[in-house]
Amino acid sequence: MEELQYIVDDSTIVELLGIQNFTSAESAILELVKNAYDAKALTLYLNFTDSELEIIDDGFGMNESDIKQHWMHIGKSDKQYEVIDEKNNKRIQAGSKGVGRFALSRLGKNIELYSKRDGFEAVVWKTDWAKATVEKFEGVCVRGTKIKIGYLREKWTKKRIDNLCKYLEVTYHDDSMEIYVTYEDEKHLIPAHFNVPRPGINCKSSIVLEYEKGALNTHISSDEFKDEAEEYCKGINLHTFDVSTNVTAELKHSEIGSFLGEELEEKLNQLGKFTANFYFNVVSSLADGDKFLYKCTSTPESIEYGIILYRNAFSIASYDGTKDWLGLGRRSRKSPAAASHPTGAWRVRENQLAGFVSIDKQENANLQDLTNRQGLDESEYYQLFVEIILLGIAEFERYRQTIIRKINAKNYAPKDESKTPVIDKVVKAPLSIKTLSDVEAKQLAKEIKVTKKDEKESKKSREETEARYKYDVRILNVLATTGLKASSIAHEMKNDLSIVSGWYEKIVDALKEYGMWEELTSEENTQVAFKNVPQLLEDNQEVSKKLIIFMKTMLEEVEKKQFELSSQNIYDRVKKIKDIWERDYAWANIALNIDQMIEFQISEDILQVIFDNLILNSVQQNEKRKHINIIIRAFKQGDLLQFEYYDDGVGLDEKYKSNPFKILEVHETTRKNGHGLGMWIVNNTTVMSGGEIQNIEGENGFHIQFTIGGKM
Repeated sequence: MEELQYIVDDSTIVELLGIQNFTSAESAILELVKNAYDAKALTLYLNFTDSELEIIDDGFGMNESDIKQHWMHIGKSDKQYEVIDEKNNKRIQAGSKGVGRFALSRLGKNIELYSKRDGFEAVVWKTDWAKATVEKFEGVCVRGTKIKIGYLREKWTKKRIDNLCKYLEVTYHDDSMEIYVTYEDEKHLIPAHFNVPRPGINCKSSIVLEYEKGALNTHISSDEFKDEAEEYCKGINLHTFDVSTNVTAELKHSEIGSFLGEELEEKLNQLGKFTANFYFNVVSSLADGDKFLYKCTSTPESIEYGIILYRNAFSIASYDGTKDWLGLGRRSRKSPAAASHPTGAWRVRENQLAGFVSIDKQENANLQDLTNRQGLDESEYYQLFVEIILLGIAEFERYRQTIIRKINAKNYAPKDESKTPVIDKVVKAPLSIKTLSDVEAKQLAKEIKVTKKDEKESKKSREETEARYKYDVRILNVLATTGLKASSIAHEMKNDLSIVSGWYEKIVDALKEYGMWEELTSEENTQVAFKNVPQLLEDNQEVSKKLIIFMKTMLEEVEKKQFELSSQNIYDRVKKIKDIWERDYAWANIALNIDQMIEFQISEDILQVIFDNLILNSVQQNEKRKHINIIIRAFKQGDLLQFEYYDDGVGLDEKYKSNPFKILEVHETTRKNGHGLGMWIVNNTTVMSGGEIQNIEGENGFHIQFTIGGKM
């Protein structure tokens, strides 16, 4: 048997691993910067002239043997996981696949490489990519490597070199090697891209995430709001917030969690630990500053937005902050609510967040590079990685939105109308303006300014309200359309109800009359499930009952009168809801603790929507149980109705135990095919009526406490 070896033409290697492998000349230069870093260089120079690029480092260099055995051996690397440089800094080596040297071919046609290693003679390696030679170099050569790249494939203008400096600033994330770029008479030291986060100076909030073995810790530092805001945010620290998240509980019902199933926890452990540092910044108007008590409209300094992914000292290609790889833009478009929205979930925009995520070559080995080194393989590990980061960002979003909602409450407080302004006097008697005193004239001018300001704020408030309702309507239109379709079908089937409800008894009676029933019910003919006719008929009877319930419910709940405001007896209204649910679900027992004399001005649909969703939630979350007890309490408190709702079911899922109010967020669900709108609708209806959700508990069953007003 003859053993064969592949033979690859040099020019083909150059084309595939050099020119085609690197999407840009800048990424090829970065690869050579990594080589110098791995060689423990303390200083690196990139010197540009009109026709040549010179790369000089003071690393450990190469000898003739290194050139032949390593440099010329494609796909072989002698690099370890980490090295210690002369300043005792630990460096995680960036290279591993032995193809980075072909970055030279992306940059130029002629290469001269001079290298000197301590204790060995200097060597020079030359190539035009058709052939390569190595020989001893007799001239002066200090330790390290100098590469001359001639016949550059692209022209390097001053503007392009400036952009290269910015690119290196973003992609290099270490201080153990200094990088200088020279062109003509200019010399630039590549600075650190990310400064120490200073809330109130270069950002409004900083977010630090630390992940390890299924646990995500989020630390937030903020200096966004005035001290005055503390008056409206009792119990909330406006400057720091810490929360720990059980990632397994959070993700087990997500798309990736359902896909992985029992492997989820194992994959989360195999992912390895990592950290993230984010900087939140947003420019606000002066009007918003007054409205939401912001300390400043913008910070004195700013960090460029964009999220960079670093694997140790260098960013990973395609994750250098130029693309929204976390999908923040898509996420915010899906949930466009403002931070002041009372029920919608605010999402940070991609131009409001800067920062970086740090992973390790060894610790996060399952986050693998693509073959062309231009990104990461978007495997299940990568999907988990992104989801974990978004969980941390969501904790910040909830924290900030809670603060803004509480501050915003002051903007709807009733104003003092006790004084009769001068402007009213002038409106009633226009000629009186001539007789105004100096004090009154100044007061009039002040009132006109206030009126103009109020008008401007009123316009903005109308725009915000319009945006808010657009957001709500988008969600509710989907449900309404589905409901209308179902209602239409129910109307068409109304005449068939009697047929559907009685067909089981008629078929059984007919089979008995024909003398077939006794034979069909015999032990011999009921052994096989799909041939067991009596059981099949009973199963279909159960389905028919559910269809009848569905049709009756659809026909009862879409009548126009439900939306008309009228005086309602609260006990009678809730009892009607209770009776329907107990009729349809015999295993549900609903007890009422409501004063039968309470009258309240309200439309029927409000209570119907709230309690239908609450009871449905109890039924669905406990569908495997044989019995569920529900208690509804209500009493009048001033101009509001106070409600308490309990069930003795399984309570809240683990992911909501630390923050039960998360269940009110839109599309928040633990059901595989759930829409996550039920509790959002409860909250939205409550708020729109002038009430609020006051408390939610889920340890021993489910308990929610809320008020309802009479605005709707």
